[in-house]
Amino acid sequence: MKPIETSSSQVDSQLWSQLKNGSEWALGRLVKKYFNPLQNYGCKFVPSEDFVKDCVQEVFIEVWQRRERLSTPVSVRAYLLSSVRKKVLREGFRQRILKDEQHEIDTILDWHSQELPHEWAIIEQENVELLTQKITILLDKLPKRQREAIYLQFYQNLNRDEIAQIMEVNPQSVSNLVQSALKVFRTHWQVIQVLLGVILFH
Repeated sequence: MKPIETSSSQVDSQLWSQLKNGSEWALGRLVKKYFNPLQNYGCKFVPSEDFVKDCVQEVFIEVWQRRERLSTPVSVRAYLLSSVRKKVLREGFRQRILKDEQHEIDTILDWHSQELPHEWAIIEQENVELLTQKITILLDKLPKRQREAIYLQFYQNLNRDEIAQIMEVNPQSVSNLVQSALKVFRTHWQVIQVLLGVILFH
């Protein structure tokens, strides 16, 4: 009989529980696992590695300091992404790194440096380069909220509820954002729309 595999989310919940009980080892495991992904996500809002690195560190420090009062989130990963998002935006506005009179996200996600998912490796290199150029152009045309929803689902592989938690909207709004973005792809280039649909909703 094969041993039952423990999912990543279950491992995270176990580490979170140990962290709440004062385990520095558990905190270290979470930091090692998520620090780089959190920093990469934060840099989508403020393209300053040093600034975002400080924000991510502050999030983990606050988690440790408040550990006894924290509940266990449904998704530790989504909780950390949401916390970093809020921290980066709050500190960005406070330090005047970001300027937005209406206090809404007005940042363009930089898609030019993103790598295509491994699933696309079967496509010939010439076609990959062409697809990358087309996708970059179309993504740059998307409204900021649609770009963020696509990034979280496509590059972070988060589900609808997790994205809703991070973006502070209801799950249906996430679906609407993603569907609206895909309509743009469908309108401009049907092939890209199909490829994205396969990967996003596999």
